[in-house]
Amino acid sequence: MDIDPEVAPGLEPAPQNKLEDAKRQTDGLIKILEENIKRLFKREASLEHLENISEELEKETKGFRRTAQKVERSYCLKNVKLVVVIVVVVLVIILIIVLLATGVIPVGSPSTPLSIPTPQTINKHTLT
Repeated sequence: MDIDPEVAPGLEPAPQNKLEDAKRQTDGLIKILEENIKRLFKREASLEHLENISEELEKETKGFRRTAQKVERSYCLKNVKLVVVIVVVVLVIILIIVLLATGVIPVGSPSTPLSIPTPQTINKHTLT
């Protein structure tokens, strides 16, 4: 009993139409699966690329850290040298001020010239 779907619209389609519909659905699923697999491979390639970039950045980071530590040590050493020089200069200035204040270093010329006593000067002092 073969019923034509055009004649009886409410009835199910014939088995041949079911087979064609199933084939179309299968073809559609195959295309969708192929697209998904292509996308998956693209994502995998992108992930590999990102992984390579991250590895390179990690290597560069290690090199940058080493360089930064070297620069830090260099500037720290320069800073210590500068502090030592400043401390020495300040200590020398303080030492000079203390020596001037105590009279170890004469500030000006003496009020009376130093003279070696001669016999004439000794006689003058004793006579008066």
